[in-house]
Amino acid sequence: MSELNQLRVVFLLSLSLFLCAERVGAQQTAGTSSPTASPSSTPAVFSAQTLAELKRLQQAALTSDYAYRQVAHLSNNIGPRLTGSAQAAKAVEYVASELKVIGCVVQLEKVTVPHWVRGEETAALVQFPGQAVNTTQKIVLCALGPSVATPPNGIEAEVIVVRNFDELKSLSREKVAGKIVLFNYPFDKQMAAEGRGGEAYGEAVVYRSNGPVAAARQGAIACLIRSVGGADYRLPHTGETD
Repeated sequence: MSELNQLRVVFLLSLSLFLCAERVGAQQTAGTSSPTASPSSTPAVFSAQTLAELKRLQQAALTSDYAYRQVAHLSNNIGPRLTGSAQAAKAVEYVASELKVIGCVVQLEKVTVPHWVRGEETAALVQFPGQAVNTTQKIVLCALGPSVATPPNGIEAEVIVVRNFDELKSLSREKVAGKIVLFNYPFDKQMAAEGRGGEAYGEAVVYRSNGPVAAARQGAIACLIRSVGGADYRLPHTGETD
């Protein structure tokens, strides 16, 4: 196997192996650090040599741009990969072919998955303070999948703005029922600039995942969220909701 192919195998295997190694390391530490721990120590799953080799695999993967190039191809050349879509099938074929190139034995199996089809989304502010007569304000948005479709004639309702889940919970059901809830929770750009982009995303994306359900529990007929990201361009963010 060539050196490049070895590096690719390193990338594909190192993450799962590293997670196993980290878990084993945590178990071994837990078994020896606490004086009140059970007398039965956790058996070592991997030898010291194997753990060292896993660490080298991890470091080799981190110094390669192979993962970035693969993600770029999946995102730019194949595109959104909703379950059951043509793009999802193409992504499976691509990953299988890449694994075969580096010498892996691959077997594809047919599975049944849920399939959600995105419709055409439009929205506008039809009444707001300072509005010029006979005008509306277009809103750029994208439906959260797999959200429920609106009625054929759409929805027209007052928008109630909250900053977070706690503020929504503080409102009475009467104040929320029949309205559209907007979670005005911004992505923390400062946190991302400090190198904690994953944390910033995690704090904001919960409103995409759990916002619609939280709003519906208090009688809201729809839910809006801010785009989860630090970019300044006017593009909507979407993803799966619970």
